[in-house]
Amino acid sequence: MNKYIDETGEMLNDIAMNGFLDDQCGSVTEDGIWFGLILEHKAIISEDSQGFFSYEIFGTEQETRDRFNQFVECLEELEVIA
Repeated sequence: MNKYIDETGEMLNDIAMNGFLDDQCGSVTEDGIWFGLILEHKAIISEDSQGFFSYEIFGTEQETRDRFNQFVECLEELEVIA
């Protein structure tokens, strides 16, 4: 099964694999999910522990950064609980 949703997903994954993320958080092995921030495309990508890849595109870079920061905060809260 192809873990990519479509051509956009493949393009965003290629950006991440080539090291062009603006930021990242989480870990598929430790947290069960990983997030990558790609501001140029106003996108957040994610991959879970089973290898499923997804992405979301936002209207502005600020919306994208705000949502990414919510993921960071959520993961930090989970680490405190664990």
